[in-house]
Amino acid sequence: TCESGNLMAQKADALISRMRDRMGVEPDDYSFNGVLLAWSRTSGGMSSARHCESILRSMRNPTNVSWSTVINAYTHAGGALEAAGLLKEMEDRARDSARHQSSKHASNTLSIVVYNNVIHAWSRNADPDASKYAEAILKRLESGSST
Repeated sequence: TCESGNLMAQKADALISRMRDRMGVEPDDYSFNGVLLAWSRTSGGMSSARHCESILRSMRNPTNVSWSTVINAYTHAGGALEAAGLLKEMEDRARDSARHQSSKHASNTLSIVVYNNVIHAWSRNADPDASKYAEAILKRLESGSST
């Protein structure tokens, strides 16, 4: 049920807090990604999606899985603009990473799934220009911004 999903997400959040505050342990990416996934699957809409983003922003080194989970949360909450903003931020980070690493070691490549999630978010959006925004994202994908 929706209520149990929210409760599980809250418990996962509390566990992360206990790890940090009481045990002095910094949770790893897997721990954070589990909490992000729990919140992204709740029925909390934009509130849950924003909470996911606040968790993402608190992470030292969020992974592509972290970013895409938050984008997915916004997509399902009707937050196309927010999802698109995170995609742009991911693209910028990937470009910066590629400049600082050799191409065979670059780990910040974006997947087609991330682009698809943002296009899907725009397809569900009432903005009169939503189709233009979705098409612009498709063009970025086609231009080689991802793998």
